[in-house]
Amino acid sequence: MKKLLGSLILATASVVGLTACAHQWETVLDGRLYTRTHLHRYPVSIVAVDGEYSTITPRRVDAGVHELVIDAAPTIASYLPDRKAFTFKTEKCVRYWLAAQRKSDYSRDFELVIDHAEAVPGCQPTSGAPAQPVIVPSDTSLIEPPRAIPMPKRT
Repeated sequence: MKKLLGSLILATASVVGLTACAHQWETVLDGRLYTRTHLHRYPVSIVAVDGEYSTITPRRVDAGVHELVIDAAPTIASYLPDRKAFTFKTEKCVRYWLAAQRKSDYSRDFELVIDHAEAVPGCQPTSGAPAQPVIVPSDTSLIEPPRAIPMPKRT
């Protein structure tokens, strides 16, 4: 009887502990390539989100407008990654695969593009349900693109 009561208390404590660890994020940002068929499209490293630096991949954030610091993979002509800052609006319960799109193999300049976006399965946002059902368009060009933020040149 005492073992059963002890097991019941332990099980209850673990359930309460697990529910306290429920995720607080609503959006996922991933810098790995989803499609590999686009010419001059490279993976990115999401260095910082809203000034918070981390090496965790993928990054989990709340829905809303965020300032992203992105490193694009080095080109053939250089050995250092290229860094830019962007503002990006994220929606609830959507996973974004971000990528760097260059004009050529030698171009250091890049644009941040949405390689793919899809609804997060089983997502239940913590700040309330979305106003409409999450419908990610099959054509990612319909999603508002990230906007570049001017950054000082690195020497």
